[in-house]
Amino acid sequence: MTAFETRALLKQLEATVEENLDRHLAAAEDWMPHEYVPWSEGRNFAALAGEAWSVEQSRLSPIARTALELNLLTEDNLPSYHWELSHTFGRSGAWGVWVNRWTAEEARHASCIRDYLLVTRGVDPEHLERARMATVQTGWDSGNKPLLHACAYVSFQELATRVSHRNTPSRRSCSRESRWTRTCT
Repeated sequence: MTAFETRALLKQLEATVEENLDRHLAAAEDWMPHEYVPWSEGRNFAALAGEAWSVEQSRLSPIARTALELNLLTEDNLPSYHWELSHTFGRSGAWGVWVNRWTAEEARHASCIRDYLLVTRGVDPEHLERARMATVQTGWDSGNKPLLHACAYVSFQELATRVSHRNTPSRRSCSRESRWTRTCT
């Protein structure tokens, strides 16, 4: 597909994107990440004269820890995803609004997951930060895929992330926290 054909296809799909974006925005419930974090459980780590992290402090099963870390690292790579999506779909019109809204929503998930994991001492904070730095420094490169490949990738990636987020609470030893479970979906 030539660059001209890609632009023509994006323009042709603009009305459909706008219609679906409007439907999503109308149905989306506004939520605040800080309302899902049990802040009263927090305490300082060793660097601030607190207690060093140890695996015994985590209420999460090893599977849940790994799932939440992977979910968070995926969300943390937003700068790369945003650049790739805005490069592929554009920054104006309904496509641009969609890319920016998607990025903002994913950033909310990252904020909530990270704060929850750190406050509840669910994971090793130093390991998590090293993994985040490595992931973001590596970034993500779509390889300049054609538009239809990018559409397919985004669709499958979003579905895979949704499935992962929905399945993660069932792997937690403390799945009784319904507010947290709702955040993951």
